[in-house]
Amino acid sequence: MRARSALFTLFGDVVRPHGGEAWLSTLTAYMDALGFTAEATRTALHRMSAEGWVEPRRAGRFAAYRLTARGEARLEEAAERIYRLRAADWDKHWRLLVHRGALPAAVVRELGWVGFGRLTPDVWVSPHPHDAHLDELLAAAGLLEAVHRFTSAAGGDADRIVAEAWDLSRLRAGHEEFLRQWARAKPPRDPRRAFAQRVRLVHHWRGFLFSDPGLPDALLPDDWRGEQATAVFQQRHAELRERSEPWAIARREGGPGR
Repeated sequence: MRARSALFTLFGDVVRPHGGEAWLSTLTAYMDALGFTAEATRTALHRMSAEGWVEPRRAGRFAAYRLTARGEARLEEAAERIYRLRAADWDKHWRLLVHRGALPAAVVRELGWVGFGRLTPDVWVSPHPHDAHLDELLAAAGLLEAVHRFTSAAGGDADRIVAEAWDLSRLRAGHEEFLRQWARAKPPRDPRRAFAQRVRLVHHWRGFLFSDPGLPDALLPDDWRGEQATAVFQQRHAELRERSEPWAIARREGGPGR
């Protein structure tokens, strides 16, 4: 877990639910529990600020960092997927995106983030509607006129489309590894250690956002482990949050100099 990625997890699971802002000293204490130095924390925050995810605020000789509108929107979207109970129902339609030639790497990453799979070199497919988000993504990349979009009613080839667009065997292996690591994990008695384990749990689960398209149940194989992994995540997160929250609150409410 790198410092910048750890901070994204912290802002999403710990800071955003409590107003989206934290003192630098609070963030430093949180990151120290994860093994990061104050210098590494400040460097990662400066990078996140330059990228537009957070913004600093001065209060005398103290500093705080707050999520920007962009950061808030991204983490809110992530939270809806991280903590949801089940996948969305399917309306039996595919959303197709067609582009001749290679797309920019940043666009490819974002398409994967929102749940698109690559069906052919020029065609991307998703079972989810993404109208507003996709408009913003393509407009920012200057691709609104270069990309063609279609909606198609699903026929009898749904299994073939899923098999060709997504590597579900790799995702299944990821879920099995998550279950091996967390299914029998017990929360540490020490609240600080429980906090660190909580962040590592969310960080591990958050990694699936980049590989799991959140396919509806109707498109998943019978031996899918995603629902079991989701149940384990929710149970462990609840246990670790209960054990660690008093420690996190004390760091948050102790003032900017503590």
